[in-house]
Amino acid sequence: MNPDYAEEQYATGLRISQEYGRVIIRANGTWAAEDGPSGPGNSRTIGSYSYEGIGYHAHTAALLRGFLDGPAPIDVERRQEDYSVTTTRIKETSK
Repeated sequence: MNPDYAEEQYATGLRISQEYGRVIIRANGTWAAEDGPSGPGNSRTIGSYSYEGIGYHAHTAALLRGFLDGPAPIDVERRQEDYSVTTTRIKETSK
């Protein structure tokens, strides 16, 4: 365990939450950040994404704390039995 890397991960999560309009924890456990509204008919720009699995890779709990402390909303995707994906907002935008 590297405490310096945990601090770096926290700072990264906070910066991403400040720079992008939304943080998404994907159904596979990885994360992404987007600008713009999502949904049918709305364009969005992927701003940042990672292959890091939350809870799997080193210090991703610190990264998640940074996301939570930042202003961007956080959505979590879940795969359903029929392989569709549902999204739940776990944190609203904070100013």
